[in-house]
Amino acid sequence: MHYEKVIAVVQARLASRGLPGKVLLPIGSASVLERTIERVERLQRIDGFLVATTREGTDDRIEELCLARGWACRRGSEFDVLDRVWRAAHSVQAEHVLLVGGDQPLFAWQQAEALVDHHLRNGADVTHNLPCHGSGLPAGTGCAVVRMQALELAWREANGPGEREHALEFLLNRPRRFRTFALRAPPELARPTYSFDIEDSIDLERLRRVQRALGEHGCVDLARAIALLDTDASARNVAM
Repeated sequence: MHYEKVIAVVQARLASRGLPGKVLLPIGSASVLERTIERVERLQRIDGFLVATTREGTDDRIEELCLARGWACRRGSEFDVLDRVWRAAHSVQAEHVLLVGGDQPLFAWQQAEALVDHHLRNGADVTHNLPCHGSGLPAGTGCAVVRMQALELAWREANGPGEREHALEFLLNRPRRFRTFALRAPPELARPTYSFDIEDSIDLERLRRVQRALGEHGCVDLARAIALLDTDASARNVAM
């Protein structure tokens, strides 16, 4: 049986419309990007990970952090995210790519394990639990796995609006062509109205509050974070 190599690609850049530089802003004792990668490092169903950032000078700081932490880093186009992700994955001979945003300090890593298993077992082109596509997870906690062959077809053919700016846009818009599975959140994580996304300073403060409440230095469990918001309405809506 052929072993299929799965690599996580963490997409990160400092430019941001809502909160510039957010991936390097602190949540407790670590930056947003470090919080994200501490979750990626827990994954058992991947063969490694790398950070895909841009060639812009402002993102030198991301590469410097990667060098300091011993993380692989690849740099590419700022706006052609599909090209950046494909080249990063191609450079390490990935056969499947787990796509994670660098601004997802509470992404559901346990669900990502199940996602990879389901993806490989069913021979999928894309498997995801993205909140924006109805998974039921809180915003900012989902991810996707894509077969490298499908990603390369997208890289070669995509040219429509948004299809280069988002790595999965081309594939998800063609469900009849690409074998796609969408997994639902389990009941304990199904909170589609909650958000752990980081679009502005209020979102960041919400995540800082969760981190303080559940362990300043630890890797916060998503189920516990959701339980906190279940019992504390102010944590859902108000920065503290």
